[in-house]
Amino acid sequence: MTLPSDTRRAIEERARAQNEATLAKLAAERLEFEPRHLVQRTHLTCPATVWKYVEAAVVRADADLVMLDLEDSIPRGDEAALAAGRANVARAFVELDWGRKLRYFRPRGTELDPDHRDLCAVLEAAGPRVEGVVIPKVEHPDEVRAVDQTLSSLEDALGLPRGQVRVQVLIESARAEEAAFDIARSSKRIAGLIFGAFDYWSTLGVGSASYRVDHPLVCRARERIVKAAASVGAPAIAEMTLEFPTRDKSEAERAIALDHARRDAELARDIGMRGKWVGIPAQIPAVQPVFSMPASAVEAAVRAVRAFAEAERSGLGAVMIDGKMADRATDRVHRVTLAFALAQGALDEATARELDVR
Repeated sequence: MTLPSDTRRAIEERARAQNEATLAKLAAERLEFEPRHLVQRTHLTCPATVWKYVEAAVVRADADLVMLDLEDSIPRGDEAALAAGRANVARAFVELDWGRKLRYFRPRGTELDPDHRDLCAVLEAAGPRVEGVVIPKVEHPDEVRAVDQTLSSLEDALGLPRGQVRVQVLIESARAEEAAFDIARSSKRIAGLIFGAFDYWSTLGVGSASYRVDHPLVCRARERIVKAAASVGAPAIAEMTLEFPTRDKSEAERAIALDHARRDAELARDIGMRGKWVGIPAQIPAVQPVFSMPASAVEAAVRAVRAFAEAERSGLGAVMIDGKMADRATDRVHRVTLAFALAQGALDEATARELDVR
């Protein structure tokens, strides 16, 4: 049976309208940010209360992101320490040369600062220089929406561009793990989901003696965070390794601590995370190379993308490359590699333009 042309056209137009609305909704959930936000191999966390540590982290450390902390570094109820920490955060944003580092700070979070006084104080003092905030102990997407609203109000009041201040969210509980996908979609400001493994473990109620970095429960939480972040196009960032290579340790003990950080980073990378927290600058050289794009991987991806582009120009939808089948799916994987390589400076601009890498 042949459909009447007007009936078929009505069916097709209805399908198009419905599907275009769905595609627009899906596209709207994808986050947009500068490519430099893709490069978050190392987050150096620094207590905001000690100026010499702040200055060393910002000026001398080779991290991709420095986060000045007003949460864990401030004793509960110590208003003098809180005021000093806020002042140091503002001073660091205004006075110090951060170079290419992403400029972040961590307020105390919803439970300790429901009025968002930390956000108000720091943005009022240093708004034009603030690139992002890390929100701790998030349990529900409404907490992120509240931060988004406060930031929008502050940006408007201070004459800053709407959306200037990005948000990264710490996933630190079983409840937050379950809500990770909704949290990832809660704000267009999201620039990363961070795993707080030790706080997370405490919410499971199983005791510290059972914790290990490769415990199945911990790895499954990382996997969910990676997937939630990927669903909106954001990086997922791994937790800190608490075994530090401090000066009071022997050379052999420091080497063991650094190897521990490196192995933790490799585990996180293999699960899909794009970076890791570090607690002191000495951990950076052990962690940063793990999340850097190897030249061999970039070269292989360039060859594969070029070969598949040539195959398509020849009218083929799939082709053998180096003895393996390649199609649009494998091409997308290689393009992800090249996008991160471009952001990290491991792919030259001319090749990126040639291959239409964004």
